[in-house]
Amino acid sequence: MFLSFLVASPGSAQWAWQNPLPQGNTLNDLWSSSSNDVFAVGDVGTILHGDGWNWTGMRSSTQKALIGIWGSSGNDVFAVGSSGTILHYDGTTWSAMTSGVTKDIYDVWGSQGSDVFGVGEDGTIVHYDGTTWSEMTSGVTEFISGVWGTASDDVFAVGGYWNPFVLHYDGTTWSEIDSDSSEGLKGIWGTASNDIFAVGDSGTIRHFNGTTWSEMDPGSTTNFSEVWGSGSDDVFVVGESGTIVHFNGTAWSALDSGTTVYLNGVWGAASNDLYFIGTTGLILNYFNEVWYVHSDQITDEFLWDVWGSGSDNVFVVGTSGTFLRFDGMTWSALDPGTTDDLIGVWGASSNDIYAVGEHGTIVNYWQGSWYPMTSGTTAFLFGVWAADGGNIFAVGSSGTILRGNGMTWSPMTSPTGATIRSIWGTTVDDIFAGGDNGLILHYDGATWSAMTSGTGAYIAAIWGTSSNDVFAVGDNKIFHYDGNSSHQWSLMFATSDDFDYLKSVWGNAGDDVFVVGVSGMILHYDGIGWSAMSSCAANQLQGVWASTKDDVFAVGGRGTIIHYSQPPLFSDGFESGDLSGWSVAIP
Repeated sequence: MFLSFLVASPGSAQWAWQNPLPQGNTLNDLWSSSSNDVFAVGDVGTILHGDGWNWTGMRSSTQKALIGIWGSSGNDVFAVGSSGTILHYDGTTWSAMTSGVTKDIYDVWGSQGSDVFGVGEDGTIVHYDGTTWSEMTSGVTEFISGVWGTASDDVFAVGGYWNPFVLHYDGTTWSEIDSDSSEGLKGIWGTASNDIFAVGDSGTIRHFNGTTWSEMDPGSTTNFSEVWGSGSDDVFVVGESGTIVHFNGTAWSALDSGTTVYLNGVWGAASNDLYFIGTTGLILNYFNEVWYVHSDQITDEFLWDVWGSGSDNVFVVGTSGTFLRFDGMTWSALDPGTTDDLIGVWGASSNDIYAVGEHGTIVNYWQGSWYPMTSGTTAFLFGVWAADGGNIFAVGSSGTILRGNGMTWSPMTSPTGATIRSIWGTTVDDIFAGGDNGLILHYDGATWSAMTSGTGAYIAAIWGTSSNDVFAVGDNKIFHYDGNSSHQWSLMFATSDDFDYLKSVWGNAGDDVFVVGVSGMILHYDGIGWSAMSSCAANQLQGVWASTKDDVFAVGGRGTIIHYSQPPLFSDGFESGDLSGWSVAIP
């Protein structure tokens, strides 16, 4: 098991990964000084260090995506990324450097620690002389995605999509070399100035012999992202759909990586010890021609919802019939007897759980056994809520509202034909439901009626502490209902970006509320105002649930499960603690 542990500060709760492990953000690049000193970088400031078998999270102190990494030694490493981000590692600590640019930097390479080049967005090239970074004139305006060289006066860079190019630096000036490529170029590596490989889209591999570029046939038309080799007769190229091709000096052949995820990087600690990284946090090690997976996950399905009766009894549902349970120590996959997407989950009690989904699917997990239920509808069911074991409600497409008694389900009279996506209540005669076009309904025990939401937003989720303290989220907005007799909701908060789609809301009290959304967004309400939390995830978060203020679960895309809790504390000046369920925490 490749668990790794990282503490922010004593007594400070933080978000940490529970699936995948060691983490689930996309990894973009890697570099190593030796077989037991491997670095990988990725989204949301992710930096991992591998010792040949175990991986640990390193503190980057940034939430920016890190895209490229290179070092002159294990204590002189540079990482580059979005918005001009450049970090340096001195063997102990990562620290921010001033790049002088705000453009994204995609790749980095140097001839030594005092001669380092970074390349990126809109033709950006920056150079480090051991003291400061300065911008160079590239002569191009398209992105530059890869850089490599043999010496300070012999550096090559590739890029471009519409107009692919190769640049060369002679120690004074960057100039363009005709690569004769019609496809965008992404990565470059070589053994010498007359033995260089450049790779890119649509199976493009070009070779430079010091005079001209020629096309090579890898036997694949996939989009390639990176190239590395131990010599001219041992070259590896990676790309989408888990593609890896190898050149033995004569011909290219495919390797079976055992995965279909997009591979972003390859680096060899030795000719017989290679690492490959990609989306979902995948880490592969190819050692002595045997594959080892250095990352682990219970599922990579999209996870839609989460609910629990306590920190040791948490349930998650997702696509293709995914149903997971956490017992406080371990996540396990359960078989609900369906492959339909499951979208909503709620428990009438700790051992009486309902999940709903597409095609009118309803399954009941009661005392450890599964019971498929007849819903009487083929509607897509999005949400479920239970007052008790005899009063369960489900909502879905075409205004569908169902009521169950634990044995059978029957339709309720609905005042709308719009899709209803969420439901929550305080008692059997005080239930709220939300849906498309600003729809918010209320049930008083006799009739469902429309409330005045004051918005046309897509209401994705509803939750509250009482009938006069209810929160709803939709689009990039958060709404609140205070119990007023006019049934009027008010706008509470809106993010600055209209595309910050918010997906779920849950809390422990009116002054401790969590909202999650796209791109790993997590917002928190303290009773006074909303603020963004440092999230360890870049993936979309779709569901959130909490048992206490320091025990919060969020789930979402690519099997993402992250947990907010007090970190275990270590022996080096900290108390010892239970490390169960802990992995890489926030940067």
